[in-house]
Amino acid sequence: MESFKIIIADDNVTSRTLLRHFIHVLPQYKIVAEAVNGEEFVRLVLEERPDIVLVDINMPGLNGMEAVKICKQAVPALQIIFITGYDEFAVEAFEISATDYIVKPIERVRLFHALEKARKLIELFRQDCSSIRKKDKRLDIKSQGSILFLPLDDILFIEKESRKTVIHTSNERYETTETLSEIESRLDDYFFKTHRSYIVNLKKIVKIEPAGETYLAHFLDSHKIAYISKLKINEVQKKILAIHDI
Repeated sequence: MESFKIIIADDNVTSRTLLRHFIHVLPQYKIVAEAVNGEEFVRLVLEERPDIVLVDINMPGLNGMEAVKICKQAVPALQIIFITGYDEFAVEAFEISATDYIVKPIERVRLFHALEKARKLIELFRQDCSSIRKKDKRLDIKSQGSILFLPLDDILFIEKESRKTVIHTSNERYETTETLSEIESRLDDYFFKTHRSYIVNLKKIVKIEPAGETYLAHFLDSHKIAYISKLKINEVQKKILAIHDI
């Protein structure tokens, strides 16, 4: 089970004790630190990098609102649940994207609802980040003394050409001394070795046609072609259908 780290910031010992008592029964949440003032809270957030913070506003020194603003700059995904005896700060709290705002006395059901809301937002944020990373995944290759970082989605196919390997995009070709096998291990599963000399981005194929004892793969917006061996054609077709959920 995934665990979410929590920091409590409240100068009132009774409030901290009650929060610990409530959260103790929830195995997916782990309290990693407690602070009694704003300065200590900021330091602990920077050290522990929690997922969720439970923060009182009226604390000695740096108040909870100002401390949270500092922490959000360092940890943008931080989920903030304000727990305070005052309701007049609610508008300001939500202006800085607080997850929830609980007015004391603390009720267990109300706290659990706020934690659940924070958990869902964290998971959504992580999914978005994962999608962005996947969309922007790149292949690093050594080429003519330089290191190139090519977006995987820009690559049509990779071809073994004599003693060198060539990475083809729609309009460019990049040469490297790395082998097909070395490059293949760093590619996503929509790349497939269609021939002993070719690795092809199956998502980019728009047409396959027979050519004697082999097959030719054609790509969108490009005149380039790649080869598919007769032995691999059935597997290639199945994989393309699976990729596009046809």
